Amino acid sequence: MTPSQQQKREIHHPQQAVQQKAHKVQLLWIVLGLSLGLFLAELGVGLWSRSLSLLAAAGHMLSDVLTVGIALVAIWLTKRTSQDPDNVNSQSAETWAALINGLILTTVAAFIGWEAVVHFQTPEPVEELPMLGMAVLALLVKGLSASLLYENSHDDLNVRGVFLHAVADTVSFLGVIFAALAIYYLDWLWADAIASLLIAIFIGFNALLLVRDSVKSLAS
Repeated sequence: MTPSQQQKREIHHPQQAVQQKAHKVQLLWIVLGLSLGLFLAELGVGLWSRSLSLLAAAGHMLSDVLTVGIALVAIWLTKRTSQDPDNVNSQSAETWAALINGLILTTVAAFIGWEAVVHFQTPEPVEELPMLGMAVLALLVKGLSASLLYENSHDDLNVRGVFLHAVADTVSFLGVIFAALAIYYLDWLWADAIASLLIAIFIGFNALLLVRDSVKSLAS
């Protein structure tokens, strides 16, 4: 279901629309708490283990926190603007928030990609076991976040932005796990930089898709 179809549905079922909005807010607050906790844990373990890929994932997690915050602010603006969920201004606020989410992702991807190239040229030793343990834990938590948001990601660009962040994180942590195993068993120090670069490419691709959809929605 597209956002415009969702808007038409909300006109005919206003009470159901209100309940859906409240449910989305609950999910976003849960995801915000999970993301903030993971960011602090990843930042600490990433600095301790000296893992660029884990620090890259922590940077993306920080963008997740900002993304969910923007999404919650957009919903708050929707309520402030009008009690009508089909109000043009409120819908524009949500679309603008989704666009900002995409731009944040693009910036994060560019920074991670640059650092990955630098570290690939001069690999540094890392503590692979703490890196591996943190990545496995984060993979489970972000998988839970993505599953919570999946149903609402089809008809709401704003929630879709948060969902894409969660999916990107899930894939990112798979890369971190691979890098940690490669370092532990094969002593491939460059694997950390390669995982970071792949994370950057994946994040950037999804960011461009989100920006494209947001611009199309604003133009229409």
